[in-house]
Amino acid sequence: INMIWLCISSVLQLLFLKVSKSNKWFPVFPAANQSIAGVFQVSDLNDLNQPQYGFNASEARRLCSALGVNIASKAQVQDALTRGLETCRFGWIDEHFAVIPRIKALSNCGKSQTGLVTWRTSVTQKFDVFCFNESAKAILITSTCALLLTAVIILAYIKL
Repeated sequence: INMIWLCISSVLQLLFLKVSKSNKWFPVFPAANQSIAGVFQVSDLNDLNQPQYGFNASEARRLCSALGVNIASKAQVQDALTRGLETCRFGWIDEHFAVIPRIKALSNCGKSQTGLVTWRTSVTQKFDVFCFNESAKAILITSTCALLLTAVIILAYIKL
Protein backbone atom coordinates (compact mmCIF):
# COMPACT_ATOMS: atom_id res chain seq x y z
CA ILE A 1 0.00 0.00 0.00
CA ASN A 2 2.88 2.39 0.75
CA MET A 3 4.27 1.69 -2.74
CA ILE A 4 0.89 2.52 -4.29
CA TRP A 5 0.85 5.87 -2.49
CA LEU A 6 4.44 6.51 -3.58
CA CYS A 7 3.39 5.79 -7.18
CA ILE A 8 0.33 8.04 -6.97
CA SER A 9 2.31 10.82 -5.32
CA SER A 10 5.08 10.58 -7.91
CA VAL A 11 2.57 10.57 -10.77
CA LEU A 12 0.75 13.63 -9.47
CA GLN A 13 3.95 15.56 -8.81
CA LEU A 14 5.45 14.71 -12.20
CA LEU A 15 2.16 15.42 -13.96
CA PHE A 16 2.21 18.91 -12.46
CA LEU A 17 5.77 19.41 -13.69
CA LYS A 18 4.86 18.07 -17.11
CA VAL A 19 1.96 20.52 -17.45
CA SER A 20 4.05 23.43 -16.23
CA LYS A 21 6.78 22.48 -18.71
CA SER A 22 4.47 21.99 -21.74
CA ASN A 23 4.22 18.21 -21.36
CA LYS A 24 7.88 17.57 -22.14
CA TRP A 25 9.79 14.49 -21.10
CA PHE A 26 12.78 15.07 -18.86
CA PRO A 27 15.68 12.89 -20.00
CA VAL A 28 17.87 11.39 -17.29
CA PHE A 29 21.61 10.64 -17.49
CA PRO A 30 22.80 7.99 -16.81
CA ALA A 31 19.74 5.98 -17.94
CA ALA A 32 16.58 6.20 -15.83
CA ASN A 33 17.27 2.91 -14.04
CA GLN A 34 20.91 3.71 -13.25
CA SER A 35 22.99 6.26 -11.40
CA ILE A 36 26.62 6.71 -10.46
CA ALA A 37 27.07 6.82 -6.69
CA GLY A 38 23.37 7.73 -6.51
CA VAL A 39 23.78 10.82 -8.75
CA PHE A 40 21.93 11.38 -12.01
CA GLN A 41 21.38 14.43 -14.21
CA VAL A 42 17.97 15.61 -15.45
CA SER A 43 17.65 17.80 -18.55
CA ASP A 44 14.81 19.64 -20.27
CA LEU A 45 13.97 19.19 -23.96
CA ASN A 46 13.22 21.83 -26.56
CA ASP A 47 10.54 21.52 -29.26
CA LEU A 48 12.94 19.43 -31.37
CA ASN A 49 13.46 16.97 -28.47
CA GLN A 50 17.02 18.14 -27.97
CA PRO A 51 18.44 18.90 -24.51
CA GLN A 52 18.23 22.50 -23.36
CA TYR A 53 18.93 24.16 -20.05
CA GLY A 54 15.49 24.50 -18.51
CA PHE A 55 15.58 24.84 -14.71
CA ASN A 56 16.48 27.70 -12.41
CA ALA A 57 17.76 26.81 -8.93
CA SER A 58 14.34 26.56 -7.26
CA GLU A 59 12.78 24.63 -10.18
CA ALA A 60 15.74 22.24 -10.09
CA ARG A 61 15.20 21.51 -6.40
CA ARG A 62 11.45 20.98 -6.92
CA LEU A 63 12.07 18.61 -9.84
CA CYS A 64 14.34 16.35 -7.78
CA SER A 65 11.81 16.42 -4.96
CA ALA A 66 9.01 15.47 -7.37
CA LEU A 67 11.11 12.47 -8.42
CA GLY A 68 11.28 11.39 -4.78
CA VAL A 69 14.96 12.25 -4.38
CA ASN A 70 17.08 15.22 -3.29
CA ILE A 71 19.12 17.70 -5.25
CA ALA A 72 22.72 16.47 -5.15
CA SER A 73 25.37 18.20 -3.07
CA LYS A 74 28.81 19.16 -4.35
CA ALA A 75 30.34 16.29 -2.36
CA GLN A 76 27.90 13.78 -3.88
CA VAL A 77 28.63 14.91 -7.46
CA GLN A 78 32.36 14.89 -6.67
CA ASP A 79 32.05 11.30 -5.45
CA ALA A 80 30.16 10.36 -8.63
CA LEU A 81 32.88 12.03 -10.70
CA THR A 82 35.56 9.90 -9.03
CA ARG A 83 33.45 6.85 -9.94
CA GLY A 84 33.16 7.81 -13.60
CA LEU A 85 30.34 10.38 -13.98
CA GLU A 86 31.22 12.72 -16.82
CA THR A 87 28.88 15.06 -18.67
CA CYS A 88 29.14 17.96 -21.04
CA ARG A 89 26.30 19.95 -19.44
CA PHE A 90 26.12 22.10 -16.34
CA GLY A 91 23.64 21.20 -13.63
CA TRP A 92 22.42 22.85 -10.42
CA ILE A 93 23.49 21.36 -7.09
CA ASP A 94 22.33 21.92 -3.51
CA GLU A 95 24.81 24.73 -2.81
CA HIS A 96 23.08 27.03 -5.38
CA PHE A 97 25.70 26.93 -8.10
CA ALA A 98 26.14 24.83 -11.23
CA VAL A 99 28.78 22.19 -11.88
CA ILE A 100 29.94 20.01 -14.73
CA PRO A 101 31.85 16.82 -13.90
CA ARG A 102 34.74 16.38 -16.35
CA ILE A 103 37.24 13.53 -16.55
CA LYS A 104 38.76 14.44 -19.92
CA ALA A 105 39.50 17.99 -21.03
CA LEU A 106 37.53 19.07 -24.10
CA SER A 107 37.44 22.56 -25.56
CA ASN A 108 33.64 22.55 -25.81
CA CYS A 109 32.96 21.05 -22.36
CA GLY A 110 33.66 22.77 -19.07
CA LYS A 111 36.09 25.32 -20.47
CA SER A 112 38.68 22.59 -21.22
CA GLN A 113 38.97 21.89 -17.48
CA THR A 114 38.80 18.60 -15.63
CA GLY A 115 37.42 17.79 -12.22
CA LEU A 116 34.26 19.39 -10.87
CA VAL A 117 34.05 22.61 -12.88
CA THR A 118 31.90 25.23 -11.12
CA TRP A 119 29.86 28.16 -12.40
CA ARG A 120 28.60 30.68 -9.88
CA THR A 121 25.78 32.73 -11.38
CA SER A 122 22.32 34.06 -10.65
CA VAL A 123 19.88 31.48 -9.25
CA THR A 124 17.53 32.47 -12.09
CA GLN A 125 19.96 31.11 -14.72
CA LYS A 126 18.72 27.93 -16.44
CA PHE A 127 20.70 24.69 -16.24
CA ASP A 128 20.10 20.96 -15.87
CA VAL A 129 19.98 19.53 -12.35
CA PHE A 130 21.93 16.83 -10.54
CA CYS A 131 19.69 14.74 -8.31
CA PHE A 132 20.74 12.24 -5.66
CA ASN A 133 19.00 9.04 -4.66
CA GLU A 134 20.01 7.84 -1.23
CA SER A 135 19.33 4.23 -2.16
CA ALA A 136 21.49 4.60 -5.33
CA LYS A 137 18.69 3.21 -7.47
CA ALA A 138 18.43 6.51 -9.43
CA ILE A 139 14.68 7.03 -9.36
CA LEU A 140 12.36 5.61 -6.71
CA ILE A 141 9.68 4.77 -9.23
CA THR A 142 9.33 1.05 -9.94
CA SER A 143 8.49 -0.38 -13.33
CA THR A 144 4.84 -0.48 -12.32
CA CYS A 145 4.94 3.17 -11.30
CA ALA A 146 6.70 4.09 -14.53
CA LEU A 147 3.95 2.40 -16.55
CA LEU A 148 1.28 4.13 -14.48
CA LEU A 149 3.08 7.44 -14.88
CA THR A 150 3.32 6.98 -18.65
CA ALA A 151 -0.39 6.19 -18.92
CA VAL A 152 -1.41 9.23 -16.86
CA ILE A 153 0.87 11.55 -18.84
CA ILE A 154 -0.46 10.27 -22.15
CA LEU A 155 -4.05 10.76 -20.97
CA ALA A 156 -3.25 14.26 -19.70
CA TYR A 157 -1.53 15.12 -22.97
CA ILE A 158 -4.48 13.90 -25.03
CA LYS A 159 -6.92 15.95 -22.92
CA LEU A 160 -4.79 19.12 -23.24
